[in-house]
Amino acid sequence: MFVASGKDVSVNWSEFTLILPAVSIGNVGQLAVDLVVSSISPNGCHIGYFYDSCILPLVGNDAFTQSTESLGKLNVSVEVYKNDDLKFVVVQQRAPLVKGCQTEYCRKLVTWIKSCNFKQVILVSSISATERVDSQIGGSPLRYVVTPAAKNLLPLFDGLSWKTLEKRPKFPHATEESSNENRDLFLPGGGFTKKLYEACCRDDIPLAVLLTFCCEGDNISDAVNLFLYINDWLKMVPRTEVEAKVLGKASSFVFPASWCSMFGSPVHPDGNLF
Repeated sequence: MFVASGKDVSVNWSEFTLILPAVSIGNVGQLAVDLVVSSISPNGCHIGYFYDSCILPLVGNDAFTQSTESLGKLNVSVEVYKNDDLKFVVVQQRAPLVKGCQTEYCRKLVTWIKSCNFKQVILVSSISATERVDSQIGGSPLRYVVTPAAKNLLPLFDGLSWKTLEKRPKFPHATEESSNENRDLFLPGGGFTKKLYEACCRDDIPLAVLLTFCCEGDNISDAVNLFLYINDWLKMVPRTEVEAKVLGKASSFVFPASWCSMFGSPVHPDGNLF
């Protein structure tokens, strides 16, 4: 599944945190991971990619090349980056999974995670805002879920005033008064988020799922807010630098070069497309 770009890449990452996105509504998880890669890029490096039949093939120009004079490297469906200073391994997935392959992909992903012996795993995702219940409409759209093996993170998250994702009643016990046994996570539009969470629960993997409610559209603000949510925990960059960048002020933080063409190239002034 993981193919190293060099012969000397070690996969014993017992001190490292793995960060990866789910291909979910609005692509917010992937956009937030773009910002993670941008924040670690001064001391980070590309170490490999995933090659697997569960992932649709894709190739494109390097999403993070800022200079117009330098030659960009090609990106494929899933790229892997590492930062030794922060102890991060970051997986960026740019292509969706083949239909019907979510379970198989999660199984392979869990096997890889276990073989690398990661300290903890962070899945960045999003779910549909149109499916919120009344209690979820007010306040922050950001939520988290942790597996039993990651319960040690709960005091930290409580200190950050984070809110866990509310469970919903299972059908046919569809009442808000249902007991915990009759309630479950409801993740509409979350892609393979729930399947990976359940797989990590079964295999005793410390996983934290960080997600936001959102709708399809221009999801840059959702991605920035989700990145800041992660950053409040992991302290990758000063929050003020990100906020200054969003406001158009001088900042050392940069958005990925690929974001300049997020909605396609500008229309030619004379109206011709070619």
